Amino acid sequence: METLKYILISLLFLALSSCEKNIDFNHGDTLIEGVTINALAVGDTVFIASISKAYPFYRMKAMEGDLFWIYEGMQMEQYDDFFRDSALIRDAYVQLVVNDTQRYKMNYDADTYTYKSTYIPKGGDNVMISVEAFDFPIAKSKIQIPYPQSIEVVSCEKIYSPNNGMVAEGNMYDYMGKDTIARITLKIVDPGNVQNYYRLKVRGYALSYYSDSSIAYMHNDIYTSADVIFKDEQLLKGYRGWPAYFSNVFSDQLFNGRDYEFVIESRLRMGELGTNYAVVELQSITKELYYYLKSTMLYRITNQDAYTEPINIYSNVDNGWGIFGGVNSCRHIIPL
Repeated sequence: METLKYILISLLFLALSSCEKNIDFNHGDTLIEGVTINALAVGDTVFIASISKAYPFYRMKAMEGDLFWIYEGMQMEQYDDFFRDSALIRDAYVQLVVNDTQRYKMNYDADTYTYKSTYIPKGGDNVMISVEAFDFPIAKSKIQIPYPQSIEVVSCEKIYSPNNGMVAEGNMYDYMGKDTIARITLKIVDPGNVQNYYRLKVRGYALSYYSDSSIAYMHNDIYTSADVIFKDEQLLKGYRGWPAYFSNVFSDQLFNGRDYEFVIESRLRMGELGTNYAVVELQSITKELYYYLKSTMLYRITNQDAYTEPINIYSNVDNGWGIFGGVNSCRHIIPL
């Protein structure tokens, strides 16, 4: 009886001591609204940047359906409209400083909704971008443009492999793929002077003609490999045709300073006979972009519900949000 009385008193104490607290996101040490910088410095390409205003999540429109993120290449009209009408900053003061000596003022371009400069990134350049807008703190980010590293095509063979266009989850993703796979052996020539970070893009193409004789390019960027450099234990689920545990973003941790051979497989596209080819592109990327891409890959396979631990998207912008990264590429076109 005494034990039962003790339990009842304890439960009553817990009930009386529990409380509900409303958290005010507008206060505290964390800045909610501010400048967002999204920019990619691509070797031998005029530098542009997207400058916008960050919003707390409760100020955004409610998401509809099962589209919980913007997939690469996908257009979502409602978010495009919100970005242009509410988030886009058109009158910011944007400046680049290259190698601590060269200064470039970036001007807003209304046709592309971006800020443009005359600067063309080169490997080894140290680049800082700063943005002044409204009464927000000055947002800044700095990177070093990577040098392009070499990738070589060692061999290529075509093998028969049935294609039903399905993945394990039963989703259709590749109904325009042939029953043939290109098995390509590649070799990265890694310099080994510092830690290097890479993204390997492999895109299969074929030409097709519409009834009016206009040309269409059938293409797909999904490929596979059993090599350990593509293994990512965090990616527990596949994504839109990409297999689970596979990431095309990796470092040279396992082969730093030496040549490294590996094999990838890319399915041929349906199209006119003799028009198949693959584009293999090794992108040397900054460490900052590496961490950003890894975090977004994890985010896009994570359930969007109240029971899921939040995924932090990597950012290298001081006094703001976003990502400033650098890319230099080595590219090969392989006839199939």
